[in-house]
Amino acid sequence: MIGTASERLEAGGRAMDPPTAADGSMSRALRRKRLADTALIVLLSPVVLPLTAAAALAVWTFDGSPVLFRQRRLGYLEEEFEILKFRTMRVGEGRDSDRQRITRIGRWLRRTSLDELPQLWNVLAGEMALVGPRPLYVDYAPSYSPRERRRHSVRPGITGLAQISGRNSARWTQRLALDVDYVDRVSLRGDLGILVQTARNVLRRDGVSLVARDTGEPLDVERNYPHREDLWIRRFNALDIEARVEWLRDRAVSTALDDEGTATVDSVDGWYRRGRDDPHRDDLVVYRAGTGEVVAMLGLTSAEDSSVGALYFAVDPQKRREGIGRIGLELIIEWAQTSRYRSMHLSVPEGGTEARHLLEASGFELMSLDDQSASYSRDLSSS
Repeated sequence: MIGTASERLEAGGRAMDPPTAADGSMSRALRRKRLADTALIVLLSPVVLPLTAAAALAVWTFDGSPVLFRQRRLGYLEEEFEILKFRTMRVGEGRDSDRQRITRIGRWLRRTSLDELPQLWNVLAGEMALVGPRPLYVDYAPSYSPRERRRHSVRPGITGLAQISGRNSARWTQRLALDVDYVDRVSLRGDLGILVQTARNVLRRDGVSLVARDTGEPLDVERNYPHREDLWIRRFNALDIEARVEWLRDRAVSTALDDEGTATVDSVDGWYRRGRDDPHRDDLVVYRAGTGEVVAMLGLTSAEDSSVGALYFAVDPQKRREGIGRIGLELIIEWAQTSRYRSMHLSVPEGGTEARHLLEASGFELMSLDDQSASYSRDLSSS
């Protein structure tokens, strides 16, 4: 159980202790890493310095100043530091989304990962390493489980095990688990393998997402959604597209999701992107915290009255007898009660006896019944 953010912070504290004599092997490994990182940067400086200068000149020429983007991140032993990157967005947030704020040169820098080059200074300053868990936002600190906090036992890296395993396209649970796996197996040989694979990925541009929000919400947001046992709710994101395509091959699922056309990755991607920018649609999933596996897809849509939501709900065709439907309904009811919705309704087609029983057990009232369907409604003002 991950627990609430306040509980995790109170239980885990904030600062970590550095390795002691009892952690001799880790201390030696970190010293060797530091020496190897410095030596490699010096060795590659004839290539890296001109490339960095060219990237800086491109940003200054096309986008003006500031050339560098600076942000506080959580690093080694949970100490804060200022990470450096080349600026890739227009200055000032305004009303535009992150995707709209990315500049033309910034888009190229992100696709080639050249925006990360200034972090070599963070490495030389002892704040980062070439390889290690990526440094995340300071606000994420209370959201880590005790095991996940161990990612801060080594210096954060420009690249890492999680990055070569998917870069931006891995789920939080998987990425943080890979970070801890790296800490448990840290070695120079392992670092060399990660650097080689990183170079390959950059050349192939594998796993790149220009905007992180496409592959999930911030960690502190995702882990403050309602949960029951090992099941959590979160927003649908681009990583869920292939699962939805697979599920829609099941007739019962396609009926429940009101999508009975031929599902393809492109058609579902279009559906997702339309919903992402639609203030009257909330598409969510239920997933297992331990593995990140999606086990249900559900959501609410509203029309003129945005407080009344039409509910859709479908469970993984392979997991219909595991009680996921009941827990999923509890989760979306709890989530909806904290959002703009005051009520939700759902129509169950003829023959949906099991679904009707589930709705009635979850506090839905039968509003109408005919030969084709039964209509249910749930007042969200009551618990």
